[in-house]
Amino acid sequence: MKIMFSFPESLTYQNISVWIENRGRGIFRIGITEFAQTSLDDIISVSMPEEGIYVLKDEELVAIDAIEDTLVIQSPFSGKIVEINGDLRQSPELLNDSPYQDGWILEIEIDDIDDLDSLLDNSEVTDLFQEQLDEDDYPIEESSDADSLELI
Repeated sequence: MKIMFSFPESLTYQNISVWIENRGRGIFRIGITEFAQTSLDDIISVSMPEEGIYVLKDEELVAIDAIEDTLVIQSPFSGKIVEINGDLRQSPELLNDSPYQDGWILEIEIDDIDDLDSLLDNSEVTDLFQEQLDEDDYPIEESSDADSLELI
């Protein structure tokens, strides 16, 4: 069985589970990767902060509960929550169905541009993903799609 994971080049990454999209004017959208949603499997709830609150870098930001596991996302930067995806409260399965589009989690207006220095680009996250799979001894091959990897 092959499972394909993509790490779109247009995004940056906190780690192999969390993507970040620059929306302009200092606002960044956060979501989970295909790898994370596949690892979690059936997502049943998402706990998010309220709009308007200020969060600190590395502070617990979101908890995503699945039947077998929970993913906790730390804030990749300090800033103000400017928007949450309210659809996830009623339909957390959007994270499984559309992790890069409809399943985005929230948007933060960042305070310090230097916080972006710790983010990973496509090639860095792909290398990190490969290292993780090598440690766990999973076979993997690159897909013909430039930003996808296949887990065999």
